[in-house]
Amino acid sequence: MTSMLICPICTSPLQQHQASQGFYCENKHHYDRHKEGYWPLLLVNKTKMQAISREKMRAKRFLLASGIYSPVVDKIAQVLLTLLVNKPELQHLDYQCGDGYYLRALMPNLSALNAQHWGIDDSENTLFAASKAGTAANLLLSGLKKLPIADNSVDVITILDSPLKGKECQRVLKDDGILVMLIPAERHLWQLKQQVYSDLVEKQQEINLPKNIQVIESHQIKFTQDVDGQQAITLLDMSTFGWRANDELRHGIKTQQNTHLEFEFNLVIAKKQG
Repeated sequence: MTSMLICPICTSPLQQHQASQGFYCENKHHYDRHKEGYWPLLLVNKTKMQAISREKMRAKRFLLASGIYSPVVDKIAQVLLTLLVNKPELQHLDYQCGDGYYLRALMPNLSALNAQHWGIDDSENTLFAASKAGTAANLLLSGLKKLPIADNSVDVITILDSPLKGKECQRVLKDDGILVMLIPAERHLWQLKQQVYSDLVEKQQEINLPKNIQVIESHQIKFTQDVDGQQAITLLDMSTFGWRANDELRHGIKTQQNTHLEFEFNLVIAKKQG
């Protein structure tokens, strides 16, 4: 497959040196593969990387490894196979891939596709964790405001449980390319939300997308799970509202068993209109 990568310094196409596996461009900018298994495609001294605590990363990894999100992974894989099965070859980008959980979980289920899988993130320690966990995709460390990826070069972008930021995904996605977004729905972690917000009211969720990105289908993923206190705290940290919980509330959540906790996501499938 043709490389979709471009040099972050001069935007020339990147070629790969087969022996070293490093990337280089015609202007002699080189990007060696890090010893930990990912490629830093960075503007030197100009890209500020994010850092996530090892404690939170470890807790999230243990939680996801427990299989608690298996219904989510199964549905995503089912939808992707249905949409992409007739494509001759694919470039798949997992945007903000984190520690690679979704890539590791999805790739075996997508083995029937002739796909090249890429994960990109701006957190060096999460990519280190992704590599150590055996994530078989090509892992890229890069700032997210300007991706080292050519215009209109990606067939499918997955944005799984993280927000769509800026216009870069829109830029790199091919015309008629597929955008797959996993978005927490209103009742996701509802019982935890009720403890954080004293005046919680259920509201209709709105999804705002650029004008040339059109929703073609949407699926609801809904299930309940019993979780212990530590799992509840990890889920709280993974949520968009966890920062609102003070130490007293977090202690209370951590010391209780949470039965029939609601999980609810919208799996939104959108297409870029040329």
